[in-house]
Amino acid sequence: MNGKVMPVRIVPMKTEHLDAVAELERSCFTVPWSRNALAEELDNALSAFLVALDENDRVVGYAGLQAKGWTSAGTLYAKSADGGLFREKFGVMYLHADAMWNFSNAVSGYKESRTWNFVPFVGVGWARSYGNDAHDNEIGFDAGLLNVVRLCSSLDLTLEARCLLVNQRFDGVTGGRTGEGMLSVTAGLAYKFNRRGFVRASNVQPVDVTPYLDRIRNLEENNTDLASKNSVLNDENEKLRNAPAKVVVEQKVSASPVVLFFRIGKATLDKKELTNLEFYVKNAMKADKDKTFTLIGSADKDTGTKEINQRLSEQRMEYVYNLLKDKYGIDPSRLVKKAEGDTNNRFAEPELNRAVIVE
Repeated sequence: MNGKVMPVRIVPMKTEHLDAVAELERSCFTVPWSRNALAEELDNALSAFLVALDENDRVVGYAGLQAKGWTSAGTLYAKSADGGLFREKFGVMYLHADAMWNFSNAVSGYKESRTWNFVPFVGVGWARSYGNDAHDNEIGFDAGLLNVVRLCSSLDLTLEARCLLVNQRFDGVTGGRTGEGMLSVTAGLAYKFNRRGFVRASNVQPVDVTPYLDRIRNLEENNTDLASKNSVLNDENEKLRNAPAKVVVEQKVSASPVVLFFRIGKATLDKKELTNLEFYVKNAMKADKDKTFTLIGSADKDTGTKEINQRLSEQRMEYVYNLLKDKYGIDPSRLVKKAEGDTNNRFAEPELNRAVIVE
C-alpha cells in the first residue's frame, strides 16, 4: 500500500507518560485502568510496560505484560507460600522478528476494500524472564495469527494470537520437559494517514532488443576487420621506416619533381626524407635558380576523414615550405603552396600518397 508510515520510538513507560496512557485506556476500553493503577505498575519489578512515541514525543500506543503462577517448590521466582504451594510471579520481555504471510492476498489477490485479512506468521527472538532480583535469557520461537478487520478506509481493527515457545527453565521451574509455551492475545487499532489508495502496476511489455544486438554484432565484425587492416598498415609502415636510405648521385640533376614521404598521421619528415630534401635543394632547386616550384601537400584517402586529410596535407606542405624558406634560404617568391587533401591520390599504394610533391 502507498500509505504513509509514521515513525515511532519504543521506550519504557515513565511517570511523564501516565496521563497519555490513561487517556488511551479510557478511549479504547469500557473498563479502563486508572492512572493510579498504571502508576503502581511503574514500581512493580514483575511488570513490563512499553510506550510508542511519535516524532513529537507524543504517546500513540502502549503495551504491558505480567506473569503469575504457582509452583510446588521454592523456585527462582517463588513468592510466599499459598497452602502447600508457592505463589510464583515474574515479568516477561520478548524482542522478536516475524515473517508474515498475507494468506488472503495470496489466494484472492490484493484488494484494499477487503473486510478481513488473514495473516499467519512465525518468528524468533530474545525472551527474558525476571523477578526476585534474578533473570533468565532464552532464545524464543513464536507462531501466531494476525487478523486485520477493516472498519473504514482509515481505520483497521487488529486481533493477534501468539504462542511463544522457550526453554523449560524460563519460568524458574525445571522439570522433565525440554520446553514450554506461553499464549498471548492482543487487540489494537491501526490508523492509515494521508493517501490510502493503491494502484496495481500494469503488465510491462518486454522490450525487443534484437535490433540492438544485431547492430552490436555488426559493429564488432567491422571493428575486427578494421583492426586487421590496421595491423597490415602498421607492418607496411614499419617496413618503409626501416628501409635503408638511398642517395642518388648524378653528374647533372635537372629540376624534376621530387616526392617526400611522411609517416601515417605525421606532418614531419624522418631523417631519410630530410636527406632527400637536402639533396634536392642543393642539386636541383639551387642549380635552377630561375624556376618556380609548387609544393603539393597530400594525404591518402584510405585513412581518416576528408577534413582530417585536408588539414594534414596543409600541415605537411607548410612544414616543407618553412624548411625551404628558413633552413635552406629559398626565396618565398619561388614557392607556390597547394594542399590537395585526399582528392588527388597519384599512387596506388596508400602510404605513397602521404607526401609532399615538389615540382
